[in-house]
Order: sequence, then C-alpha cells, then structure tokens
Amino acid sequence: MNIKEYISSGIVETYVLGLASAEEAEEFERMCATHAEVRNARDLFEQQLERNAIAVGVQPPRKLKSLILSEIEIDAQKHAPKKPMIEPEKIERIPVIRITPAFWKYAAAASVILLAASTILNFYFFNQYKKTEELYGQLLTSNNRLVSEYKILQAKTDNYAAAMDMTNDTNMAIVKLPGVPEHPANRATVYWDKRSKDVYLFVNNLPAPPAGKQYQLWAIVNGRPVDAGMVNWELGNMKAPIKNVFSAQAFAITLEKEGGSPTPTPNEMYVLGNT
Repeated sequence: MNIKEYISSGIVETYVLGLASAEEAEEFERMCATHAEVRNARDLFEQQLERNAIAVGVQPPRKLKSLILSEIEIDAQKHAPKKPMIEPEKIERIPVIRITPAFWKYAAAASVILLAASTILNFYFFNQYKKTEELYGQLLTSNNRLVSEYKILQAKTDNYAAAMDMTNDTNMAIVKLPGVPEHPANRATVYWDKRSKDVYLFVNNLPAPPAGKQYQLWAIVNGRPVDAGMVNWELGNMKAPIKNVFSAQAFAITLEKEGGSPTPTPNEMYVLGNT
C-alpha cells in the first residue's frame, strides 16, 4: 500500500474526529503501529486541532497598561478635593508691594513664557488623546476579529459533534466521494438521511475556493445533475443543503461562480462518488 496515498485519503482526519468505522479504525491503528509516517500525520492533525482552539487569543498592546494608568492619574488630579477656604479671622495681612516699571516688563515676559508653555502642553495632551483614540480603535478591531473567529470555531466544533452523532444513526447513509482523475487528492463525505432526505457534507480534503468562486453539491438522479446546495466554506465543512434529495445514484462537487449555477461545469468537477 502506498503510504502517502493512504494518508491523503482522509483516513487521518476521519479517525481523529471519531468518524471512522470499526474496521477503518482497526486498520488505521495497525498502520500507526507499523509506519512512522502515519503516526506523524495523526500527531500533526491532533496538534493542528489544538492550535486552532487557542489561536484566537489576542494579547493587548504593551503600552496599554501604562497609558491607562496615566489617564487614571490625570483624572484623579482633576477630581481631587479642593482646599478649604481660609476663614476671614485667619487671614494674615499681606504687605503692600510697590510695582515698579521694571516689574511690568518681567511680568509681561513671564506671561509670554506661560502662554508658550500652555500651548506646548495643550499640543502634547492633544497628541496623547489621539494616540489613545487610535489605540482604542485597534483594540475594538481586535475584539471584533476575536468574536468572528470564535463564532467560526464554534460552528466547526458543532459540525464535528453532529458528524459523530450521525455516524451512529442507522438511518444515515454514508457516501464517500473520492477525487476525480484530475484532482486525485481531493476527498469528501456525504451523509444522507433516508428519513428526512436531508444531505450533509463533510469536506475531508478540498482546496479553498478562489475569490468569486464557491463549491456546489450535486445529486445525480437518473443520470441528470440536480442542485443539492452550496458549500459555505467560511462556516465550516458540515451543512444541510437548501434542497432535500429524495433519490440519487451518485453525488459530485464542482467549483462554480459564487452563488451557484443552474448546471454543473464538467471541467470543474473535484469529487464524485456513487451511493
């Protein structure tokens, strides 16, 4: 048996996610015991799942702590209690200072210096405010990205759990879709509920679609392709297509324009499997 073809068949992902049958699991464990490449592929996929679970962690910028402490200190100074007014009986007499013409010159110079210092401080605090505002915007963007990534990860986790439940359902037909000769490494699996006629798709190995393109699932009914739904790549591999499939002799996946096509593009077929 070609070890590379065995690894690329999707058996590693199927086994780690608990989707393999008893016979497939037993064979996979024998292969792991005798082939280091198979063991390494299994360990690599397990590590990848673990990294995906913690990859959404976002570290706050290093300057955020000092900037927040600085803002707190400024705010505390603004709200500090004012000194009580001096009672009239405690006011001491202040000696009268005669103001000479030279004094006015010094006072005018001091006023100019104070005005310049005030302008510089205002400019400094304005820059600090702009930096704080920019930092807040970056933090808000990071938080929104974190929420989006968490939703995608949660959707994938839910899909994996649903796939495990379906493998134990005796009314669920499992149809494996190997890659066509032009794309031999591709793999996908269809779960077809014989009672509700719902079809679920699990992508074992398909490349990410290019911009403006989308994968479309087809049911082959009496030799004619019938639209079975679009594959939403961003929300994970598992989905219920828009249309139910009441009968089919085979399933296939093609790459179409975004939003789907009324008929499949033959030279853009990626996987095909009989029921």
